[in-house]
Amino acid sequence: MLNRFHNAPLSQQIATLAAILCLLVSLALVILGAISSKHLQNQQQLEFGNALAHQIARRVSVALETGDLLSITASLQRFVETSSAEKVTIFDVEGKTLGEAGHSSGQYLSQHRASVRIESDIAGEVLVTVSAASSAAAHQRFVLSLLGLSILLSLTVYGVGLQLGRRLGNRVSKLASTLALDETPASGNSPNELSLLESRVASLPMDLLRTRNDIEAREENYRSTAVLHLHLDSLADYVDTLDEQSLQRYTDRLHQVVYASSGFYGGDLHVSRQFALTVYFSGPNNAGSAAFRAASCAWLVQAVSGELEQVMPLSMKISMAISQSELGMGDSKDIYPGLYMQHTLDELQTVCASKPPKLLLSPTVREDTDIEGRLQLQATEVMDYWMLESFAGPYQDLLERQLRLILKRLMDPALI
Repeated sequence: MLNRFHNAPLSQQIATLAAILCLLVSLALVILGAISSKHLQNQQQLEFGNALAHQIARRVSVALETGDLLSITASLQRFVETSSAEKVTIFDVEGKTLGEAGHSSGQYLSQHRASVRIESDIAGEVLVTVSAASSAAAHQRFVLSLLGLSILLSLTVYGVGLQLGRRLGNRVSKLASTLALDETPASGNSPNELSLLESRVASLPMDLLRTRNDIEAREENYRSTAVLHLHLDSLADYVDTLDEQSLQRYTDRLHQVVYASSGFYGGDLHVSRQFALTVYFSGPNNAGSAAFRAASCAWLVQAVSGELEQVMPLSMKISMAISQSELGMGDSKDIYPGLYMQHTLDELQTVCASKPPKLLLSPTVREDTDIEGRLQLQATEVMDYWMLESFAGPYQDLLERQLRLILKRLMDPALI
């Protein structure tokens, strides 16, 4: 039901909603009017019944004083015949019936009492029964007439809303036609104009029409970053000798080794050159400084590669070097850090071209506090870079455990 209403034309939606709202407001007013009129009617009925009771009490007071019961009965009978009272009964002070006229039956009956006085003394009581059936019928006709007016008003509002909705729907349809592309097909079978407009707008090439003006600098692109450069020496030799399937398996294994090693230290892996990968480390981390994490990752890559070479027919020689950049790697919204990073990558590529047997660290990386306190280095003649010899005891133990975890995963026979 809701789906049918959602797909209905805009004119019917507006007309239906307006009519329902009008009907709800009208029904609320009808209820309020019915309650108010009923309360007023009951108040008038009470006053009328009390007036009848006092009137007959005054009439029979003289006859009651003389004890003329025949006259009392005749007075009660004439009162029932000439008034709207259904039944009249008179009692003495002891509650005994002295006279009665008429009879009461049906619904909507109300009883009213009045004291019969002889001078200042109470000589009896009159009980008058009045039927409110005619008043109830009149009240029912009043409520039904209000309901009819409410329905008539709602139908009128529906007709007016239908016309206004058609005008609005025609304007929306014209707007949708204006936005339609030549190759845009009609979407769905929904006659709703708003749905058609939504489909037309969704088909527009908004990416081509919207300018990219979000050039706010991201903080992570302007933090000091440790750059681990890995030149894939063996891959450069195999690219012309292996078939495509074998080359794909070999590069997948290289990816697994580097990805698993960098995962321990929060590295961000990227392809930076044709035969080179770069892992970026920045920001705080419980494992240590960015430079120390880069050195740990490099040790894992070299150790895992050495172990895998013993069970693989192919070599996995990788030349590695680490340097420090004042900025990050940038992104599509801010290219300046990426341009600034190119100088560092070019320098690392030059260092790795000498194919060092172990990891080389730049002079700026060597000055890192964690590097000085946790690593043993040896000077080289390659652009003042330093070669990694070993890690301090506890850190070497940690790396050995991480190495075993990686090998346990990668040495699975199904993956070799």
